Amino acid sequence: MKRKIIKVLLLILYPALLFVSTHFGDRNDLSIILVVATLLPLYFYFLKDVISSFQNQFYLLLSYGIILRLVVVGSPALWSDDIYRYLFDAKICLEGISPYRYTPEGFVKLGAGLNLGLESFLSKMNSPNYYSVYPVFIQWFFSLGTILGNAFGSVFLGIQLLFFGLDILNLLLIRKLYPESSNLSYWLYFGNPVVIFEGISQMHPEILLVTGCLLLFLSRSIPFILSSFFLLTQLKFNAFLFVLGIKWNRKTIVSLFLIFILSLGLWKVTVFSDLVLQGSAGLGLFFHSFRFAGILEPIFYFLLSLFRAEYLSGVISFAVVSILYFFCFQKKIYWSLNLPSRFFIIYSLFLLFSPVVHPWYWIPWVLFVMGMEKKEGLVSVVSFIAFLSYGLYVYKDFVYFHWVVSVFVLGFYGFKQINYLRKTT
Repeated sequence: MKRKIIKVLLLILYPALLFVSTHFGDRNDLSIILVVATLLPLYFYFLKDVISSFQNQFYLLLSYGIILRLVVVGSPALWSDDIYRYLFDAKICLEGISPYRYTPEGFVKLGAGLNLGLESFLSKMNSPNYYSVYPVFIQWFFSLGTILGNAFGSVFLGIQLLFFGLDILNLLLIRKLYPESSNLSYWLYFGNPVVIFEGISQMHPEILLVTGCLLLFLSRSIPFILSSFFLLTQLKFNAFLFVLGIKWNRKTIVSLFLIFILSLGLWKVTVFSDLVLQGSAGLGLFFHSFRFAGILEPIFYFLLSLFRAEYLSGVISFAVVSILYFFCFQKKIYWSLNLPSRFFIIYSLFLLFSPVVHPWYWIPWVLFVMGMEKKEGLVSVVSFIAFLSYGLYVYKDFVYFHWVVSVFVLGFYGFKQINYLRKTT
């Protein structure tokens, strides 16, 4: 009887904790960050025993997953200010103005934003003097959310409802992709705090990336595979890496190459319409200036700082992971795996070597890890590390603590996995 009461309490307290964290949190308070980073992954982990008692009652788990997402709808953007850039771009897109021509600061200085109410967005965004790096499909999505939000009287609500509906679709597509999986495997995504917190509440477009990946995984014909890959590469630039995980033959390689070029061409006429400006005050900053919660990239940074060349750390880190990609591709290391597992390896390497690893970057990773058994502990630890990175907004030196924790914890799990593979092969 006592165990049943505890299970019921956990089921009630988890959505309550999500509600409080997203509606009343504060990313500038380290104590709140530590509480959220600890409690949300812990509840997620311990609820696995409760979820396993659902047995094969999938729709009970689906209903609970919907409730978890519903409680964060209507929350303010307390943890991320990226949404203000999305809204700024959406507003000028709806006016028929390209968001790639001006920086927000430059656009407002021209006096063009006086009648659009853009000054409030400018004061809250983190990159008013940078050019937009978001592809046209993302611009359209947030423009649609803005229109929907105007109808509801709240732009945030409109966009969150779009993400809410889209992620319910993701849950159903996951069921279709893994029809024989246990509820415990579904729980990795259905109840994941990073997915719900960052994807629905804080409105990051990685939820769209999940949809694109699921459509690709479920595609059975060449036209659907190619169109899904095109969609995926129009949602985020690093999605081009997934071409390394797609098998092709002589018949399909030409079509895949053409889609690859077509997608790059669309990036060129939109985001990269001015390569020089994007390189100095846009996407190029990820190679030489932007750094946030990196895992292996700080090693290059510390070594290069001895020679006053730390600005090259991003370039060298990406160069090293490119060599690893080439090695894996040449040796056909992951070709015996299914497509989600191949994407898992490709994306994991990207996250390990990227100089920027925001909490929401882990959302697609959660999807890719779903095909593996007994990964609740790893996913919980990754969720902890993701939320812990918010401490970097409070104290600059917190980066050292976060880096040590990340390397130690992920290194421990990596060593266990390598040891397991060594014993079983």
